[in-house]
Amino acid sequence: MDTDIPVLECHQLTKSFGAVNALIDVDFTLHRGEVRALLGKNGAGKSTLVNVISGSIQPDSGQLKLRGEPVHWDNPGAARSGGISVVHQEFSLVPGLTVAENITLGRWPARGGLIDSRKLEAEAQRALGMLGEHLPTWELVGNLPIAQRQMVEIAKAIVDNPDVLILDEPTSALNASEVDVLLALVRRLAATGVAVIYVSHRMKEIPQVADAMTIMRDGREISTLGIDEANPERVAALIAGEVAEIKEMKHNDRRNDPVVLSVQNLAVDGVLDDVSFDLHEGEVLGLAGFLGSGRTELLEAIYGLRHDVKGKVLVHGQPVSRRKPRKMLARKLAMISEDRKNAGIVPTMGVGENVVLTARGRVLPKFWIRSGQEATIQKDTIAKLAIRTSSSAQAIGTLSGGNQQKGVIGRALAADMRVLLLDEPTRGIDIHAKTQIYSLIRNLAEDGVSSIFVSSELEELALVCDRVIVLRSGKNREELIGTQASAERILALAMKEVD
Repeated sequence: MDTDIPVLECHQLTKSFGAVNALIDVDFTLHRGEVRALLGKNGAGKSTLVNVISGSIQPDSGQLKLRGEPVHWDNPGAARSGGISVVHQEFSLVPGLTVAENITLGRWPARGGLIDSRKLEAEAQRALGMLGEHLPTWELVGNLPIAQRQMVEIAKAIVDNPDVLILDEPTSALNASEVDVLLALVRRLAATGVAVIYVSHRMKEIPQVADAMTIMRDGREISTLGIDEANPERVAALIAGEVAEIKEMKHNDRRNDPVVLSVQNLAVDGVLDDVSFDLHEGEVLGLAGFLGSGRTELLEAIYGLRHDVKGKVLVHGQPVSRRKPRKMLARKLAMISEDRKNAGIVPTMGVGENVVLTARGRVLPKFWIRSGQEATIQKDTIAKLAIRTSSSAQAIGTLSGGNQQKGVIGRALAADMRVLLLDEPTRGIDIHAKTQIYSLIRNLAEDGVSSIFVSSELEELALVCDRVIVLRSGKNREELIGTQASAERILALAMKEVD
């Protein structure tokens, strides 16, 4: 084989969704063993390009070549058989199956009509060996920590020896040490000849892992740069079309304002231990801590998603016993999960339908839908959040991650929620979409809406929050007010040894 022939070539790819041009004459070339970062704002066309390459979406025009030969994928299975594998941001693992069963899922070897467990195990071990990883192949995936689940997802993608591996935000749920492990793994895969498309919003990772970067904006390929050519200011300007800037935000000390949510001695065995705090009207309260500190579990306990909880939760001074999401929504408290795909959106429903899912009380008095009022709520919410869509009827699952997240937040706004539990609300979102969400949260606070903001990005906690509580080992250990809550101070307290 001629080693100069690119492993993947995209020529003049074009794709539209109604009036939205998602791809416009995109050219993209990738060589064997290359790691190419794919960058751009949400809505820039990255997801559409990945979906075309992997067979999930058919282009309106243009051509794909693999190893120099024209190809056409009718579906993702055909692309995978042809040599294209994808690891999506949201895991596609089955928690009740073992590591080995997940890695070989859909390709379980059989002998005499029965699963050949010995061969299945060997295939899983071979894939893990390619990664240089050693995982307990007999363990249920649901029992693994997030970082190991990510490794299983990648092993599942490379078990068929792909020519091209696409990684979509692979580090978004990992801590710093886990990120280092994954980046080293990507470089090892590239050294074996696998070509990697690496989609990420985390600019610090790109020089550590990529050979070059392709920047997209408004459906077009704007520039492809070698890593040595790409300084942060130039990249930011190419992504944004202008220099990206996050403005300083005003903080308020709300501790003398009315308490809208009171958490008293909340505990979950092995996870949370005697957590207590108050949230005040119009306050943005940050929850900081490393993975495993109990941040997400605390929000779930408040919202009624866990049933092993001790302690009390009061909303507007009234205790809520036997908490369930429906009860909390009735008290104008909503939770926005970090898992958009499985807990945030109904992908096949329109953007507008998703927005009004919890606002039915406003448009469905006495069981008759007021279609005019519903349409107004949809239109106003989409406009207020600047959701990029061809119409309110476009399926929300076809939008970029940032626009999907705006739709999830829009649902809470459409239902007039007064307390928001925000779990990693900017996960996998570009800097401009993040800025919009930061401003939205602060504007809501000025209108009296209170938020609990969980984030792994300490800089955004310092930027957005009026007050930050630091969790360690399931306890609220320290509290920082206003300018005390710098990213450096939050990190130091999060890393502090347990008292």
